Amino acid sequence: MTILVPSRLADTALHDRLDPGQNFGAMTHAVQGNDLLVNAADHTPGMVVPHHVHANAYLCIVVAGSFELNARTSQDCTAGSVIAHPEGHGHANRFSDRPGRCVNIHVGSTWTAQRAVRDWLADFRHTRLGAQAPSLRRLALEMGANDEAASLAVASAAIELLADAMRAGAVPTSAKWMQRILDRIESDLANAPSLSELAREVGVHPAHLSRAFRQAQGQTLGEYVRRRRVEQAARALADPSLSLADIAATAGFADQAHFTRVFRQHFGVSPGARRREMQLPF
Repeated sequence: MTILVPSRLADTALHDRLDPGQNFGAMTHAVQGNDLLVNAADHTPGMVVPHHVHANAYLCIVVAGSFELNARTSQDCTAGSVIAHPEGHGHANRFSDRPGRCVNIHVGSTWTAQRAVRDWLADFRHTRLGAQAPSLRRLALEMGANDEAASLAVASAAIELLADAMRAGAVPTSAKWMQRILDRIESDLANAPSLSELAREVGVHPAHLSRAFRQAQGQTLGEYVRRRRVEQAARALADPSLSLADIAATAGFADQAHFTRVFRQHFGVSPGARRREMQLPF
């Protein structure tokens, strides 16, 4: 596939089919090399992108602002979103009342010849990496570089982001090793293993485990451990023979002050107040 250097497309014009490498908006930068074309497009507040299709599969990364994407369904695409559009995927966008910026990655035949990439780009996908994702921030940074290594650096950052999006989108919520992770944590909450230790135990990369855990549990590994510790401690408050310091230590908190702070954040009251509530006669 030949990738063309994009030109600005008029905001109000109707374009049914865009050539490879073309996108709507004001192109502020474009880098071509290594069978990739990566461009940055600015969008004015309230801009409406008419329904259109692209002649090639590509990724749209929302760097700033947000827009409503309308295809078969409507989706809100906020900063940190990565949208994969397969070849011929029809869609329209309406930007919010804030300026928007998107970085678009158009891949050539060298990359689509790889089955994993080709299969992933064959379907419409919306993945939220987050506005502070390291790969997204690196790509945005490299797009502003103008030295001799800029093309190579942008290509490297683009492929890194593509890999992150593929991994995030491929994470099964019911990974076979997820229950092993939960059992391992629950077996000794006070001495819960680190992310790296858990990753080694189940044979996956720590970053992959972190993403899979958050997708499956709706919270990070650290948040899960803190929640389970404070829930365990709350049950222990019913035993009047245990001091708050003992409960904090048994649950794995650094000290009573740390325990009190986390407990208050979780339940809205201090451990002492909760214990007094539990001792009130009905």
